[in-house]
Amino acid sequence: MNSYLSIVPKYLLAHKKKSRLAIISVAISVALVTGIFSMLDALLKFEKIQVIHDYGNFHIAIKNASEEEMQLIRSRIDVQNAGLWMDFGKALINGRECELGALDQNFAPDMNVELTEGRYPTEKNELMLEQWAMKDLGLEVDDRVNLSVDNGTAKEFVISGAYADLGSRKAAGIPGVLLSVSSAKELINIEKNYYLVLFKDRVKIMKAEAEIKKELNIPDDRVEHNDQLLAVIGQSTNKTAVGIYQTGAILFCMVLIAGIMMIYNTFNISVMERIRQFGLLRCIGASRSQIKKMVKREGLLITTKAIPIGVIAGILVTFLCSAILKYFNSSLFGEIPLFSFSIIGIAAGVAVGMLTVFIACHLPAKKAASVSPINAVIENIEIKISKQKKQGYLTKIFHVETAMGINNAFMKKKTLLLMSCSIAISIIIFLGFQVFVDFMHSSLKTTKPYTPDISLTSEQGLNNLYEKLSGMSGVKKVYGRMFYHVDATFSAARLTEEYKKIVGDIQKTNDGLFIPPEKSWLVSYEQNQLNWAKTDLIAGELSEEKLNEKNGIIAVVHHIRNGVSMETAALQLGDKVYIQTPDGTREMTVMAILNKVPFGDSVNSLATFITTEKLFKELSGESTFKVIDIQLNKSGQEQTIDEIKSLLDSSVLFHDYRQKNAEINQTFLTMAVFIYGFVGVIALIGALNLINTMYTSVVAKTRNLGVMRAIGMSGSQLNKMVLVEALAYCTIGYIAGCILGIALQKALIYNFLPRLAATWTFPFIQIPVILVVILLVTIISIISPLKRIKSKGIPEVIGSL
Repeated sequence: MNSYLSIVPKYLLAHKKKSRLAIISVAISVALVTGIFSMLDALLKFEKIQVIHDYGNFHIAIKNASEEEMQLIRSRIDVQNAGLWMDFGKALINGRECELGALDQNFAPDMNVELTEGRYPTEKNELMLEQWAMKDLGLEVDDRVNLSVDNGTAKEFVISGAYADLGSRKAAGIPGVLLSVSSAKELINIEKNYYLVLFKDRVKIMKAEAEIKKELNIPDDRVEHNDQLLAVIGQSTNKTAVGIYQTGAILFCMVLIAGIMMIYNTFNISVMERIRQFGLLRCIGASRSQIKKMVKREGLLITTKAIPIGVIAGILVTFLCSAILKYFNSSLFGEIPLFSFSIIGIAAGVAVGMLTVFIACHLPAKKAASVSPINAVIENIEIKISKQKKQGYLTKIFHVETAMGINNAFMKKKTLLLMSCSIAISIIIFLGFQVFVDFMHSSLKTTKPYTPDISLTSEQGLNNLYEKLSGMSGVKKVYGRMFYHVDATFSAARLTEEYKKIVGDIQKTNDGLFIPPEKSWLVSYEQNQLNWAKTDLIAGELSEEKLNEKNGIIAVVHHIRNGVSMETAALQLGDKVYIQTPDGTREMTVMAILNKVPFGDSVNSLATFITTEKLFKELSGESTFKVIDIQLNKSGQEQTIDEIKSLLDSSVLFHDYRQKNAEINQTFLTMAVFIYGFVGVIALIGALNLINTMYTSVVAKTRNLGVMRAIGMSGSQLNKMVLVEALAYCTIGYIAGCILGIALQKALIYNFLPRLAATWTFPFIQIPVILVVILLVTIISIISPLKRIKSKGIPEVIGSL
């Protein structure tokens, strides 16, 4: 033996079972860290593809850029691509309303303009439009069409090509028509254009933008950002994006802490099992520094074997998530390579593995080095007699084994703190990640019960169509809504400060009400829609019968103004709302409060109110459906759509939401695969952490438990004492974890993510589920060490090394 450190590999070889368990434990921790960082890296890649598909591949847009500005920007070394986009708003193609624009051909692929037939317009009399519009208008490539713009100019154009459908345009029922930039300049007096700029990878976009503005003297109000794309690549200064970054940083720091605690428990077990062994080494001349080096060398050897295993396991988790998206969403992610390595994930796993083992080894090594040689020889290491007189209060309330279990848990404050914190942090992380799960379900998923496949809208009304559609084969469900703008007032104290800033001074009346500066939006719901709205119900009850009986009205918290969700009024249950009707003022009572509705008003209004169809007719004097939503059967949809279109006249606008729903569902699938992957990893961290924690506790008390058996404690009493001690740790950890986890949820929603308009609700389902899981894992975790202790003889347990 050339060095005392050569004892370490020999010890590991001689105790293969213990070594294997330590390697597996560290490998799992490394796998969790590698997996979660690899999944995050993969999520950002997939999400970038999704965002580019939805919003376009550009970083900034310069308004009304001059030829000189465009040339200088295009010539910059950090610019990958740039192109001119002109938006001319509404126009008419063969008498049909359309959205007219022009885009440089070189930038068309970056804006998801994918040519499917013909060619891109280059001549001054050429245009292209979407495939669905070609079919609707009965047109083909090379056909001639008449295009009329707002300034009265009308001209004949030739269709040079068709491009792939855009879900948002198809849902709006308004086709997109694209001209060549040269013909657009001649046809229309250009008042506004956007020069779209895509920077190269690894360019600091905010710095490049500042340079461009300074060099060309461009004011801030002429520059717009693709905030969604900038957020995904981590270069956004948008408050919502920054809030998401901060939230992610908080949660991932907690994941790292959980990983460190797992690895610490692993080495702590190893050291505590061999306290007497280290003491005997001290007796034969080993110094404290040598003992420390031996423990650290053991950690290094275990880590070198565990890290490769953990990294490979973590990568496999990422491959699984990528495979799900690649094969279930092949239209968007089909070209993504399946077996791609996440350098960030691997580096994070290796770095965190090495760092955490170094940190986790430090305290056990210090503990091993501090063992007294005398105590090791006389085997008096853990059993200490307290000089304090025990009062025995617990034995007056509980059986002796229960009282001893509780006393053991609270006797060592440091152990209690460590065990409780280990359990609590797993609960906190789980509840923290639940924020993303709840937001994803409430904000992204479209396949809700009320999601329509087709919508029909008309200002003239659709009542004559309702009965025909209800009886049509191929139609699953039909439901209509009525809309009306009314003068509504209520207590001026309920208006929010944000709304007051927008509208300015509000005139109040003597009775505490106010003169409404804007009309409010009144919407009708029948019972089906009231039932569906329960998913967004904050307070009250959604009953058509009770609303009719008590002149009830439903207030909506988050109201859409200029495309942004905001709270204009903080109405409460029982508040009175006074609405001007054709027959005078009508007093209504707020009987329910909804978080939001799945549609918005076309104009800015004071608030959104919902009531029954009966009360709507009384309040507005109107009885015509302005919108009819239709859900189709899965089979024969195209035939059913043709039948529906045959019933429509030019006053009815047809909205096909199927492609848009599918695209948003793709976004949901992308997020769901990784968010649920994160939650699964967190749950696994929590379960393994709890098992390691309980195992550590039982193993550390092996000799104490042997003494208990020696003085007459039965096996069942021993089981009960250990279980009660474990439950004491779990109870404190569970209570602390739930309190802090709920506080973290509220802080994330209201402080870091306020612009997402998410509302916090008490986790009634998660809290009992966590309790059940903790109890089950606790019971499972103590079975193995107790079984091992009871399988040994009493002298063997007491005298074990």
